[in-house]
Amino acid sequence: MARILFPFLIFVHSFLIGCGSGISDKNLSYVSPSEASVLMREGNKALLGPGSECFMVDPRPTWSYRKSHILGAINIPFGRLHIQSWRLDDAGIIIIAGETYNDPIAVAMSKELLLQGFTNVKTLRGGLTGWDEAGEPIETRE
Repeated sequence: MARILFPFLIFVHSFLIGCGSGISDKNLSYVSPSEASVLMREGNKALLGPGSECFMVDPRPTWSYRKSHILGAINIPFGRLHIQSWRLDDAGIIIIAGETYNDPIAVAMSKELLLQGFTNVKTLRGGLTGWDEAGEPIETRE
């Protein structure tokens, strides 16, 4: 039941965020897996100065994150963003990595973070699937 209800709630929330909030798909900024890899590996100090970290955020449910995720990504399930967004307060760049191309959860989280006032939010083009296809490291639970 929870696996059916969660996607429905994400859809409804995405719809509501997109309607009337001033945040739309036009506000989203995308990065390729290779661009994201450079940001994760080298940080973004050259862009934003010392003390600015790049965070890769996986918005999927914890059970999905535990099965496999981008190496170095932190898990903040979309449904818990309202109580865990403080973890991103010191972020220079936030990269949201969903499951696959045009992942509605990743898009919804990117929009929600922009709505909360985070300014340097990027969405990973292709998500976990694109990252894996680009040959970037993924951590899996065997």
